[in-house]
Amino acid sequence: MIKLFKSRKFRLLLACISLLLLLDMIQDSYAKYVSSAEADSDLTIASWAFQVNNQDVIDDNDFSATITPVIDSNSNIKAGVIAPTSTGHFDITIDSSDVEVAFNEQISLSAGSTNSVSDLVFTGYTLNSGSLVTFVNTSTPSITTSHALNEQTTTNTYRFFIEWIDGNGESMDNDDDTAASINGTATINVTINFIQSASQNQSP
Repeated sequence: MIKLFKSRKFRLLLACISLLLLLDMIQDSYAKYVSSAEADSDLTIASWAFQVNNQDVIDDNDFSATITPVIDSNSNIKAGVIAPTSTGHFDITIDSSDVEVAFNEQISLSAGSTNSVSDLVFTGYTLNSGSLVTFVNTSTPSITTSHALNEQTTTNTYRFFIEWIDGNGESMDNDDDTAASINGTATINVTINFIQSASQNQSP
């Protein structure tokens, strides 16, 4: 009976020691999880905001209302209208001061979908009142310009020149010109694409 009691006492003592060791192991293991350090790090997203003729085109990409064609005065043509031999221009001002990446800019010109004056062409353009650049393709010309990060000039004004050609190179005859003056429309389409320049990974 004494041996049995001692044996039970011994087993009970051994069980208590094992339990204490188990608890100590659990506490150590749990401490490894809760004692880890933690911190937040915010990444700043580069700004991508363009204004065309003072309109935010990211928010509203239809800037038709901002284009005001200017028709050159002609003593034989009423002011404010176009006819064969008319010339004029319109301006596109692009402000990229809030853009924080390098990008490519493409401006494409073409006749509008409702245009009925096929002899209305784009003759050339100037940039920031510089010298005239003549278009080789006068029907659907395009300009592609690369802009580096942190360039000094972030506002650029393009002036595009248009002409209703008459004579050399015309595709409309006098009857077509007359019909256009009665029921025709003269419209142009301007499309501007901004594309972020491809990143180049640098070796460490």
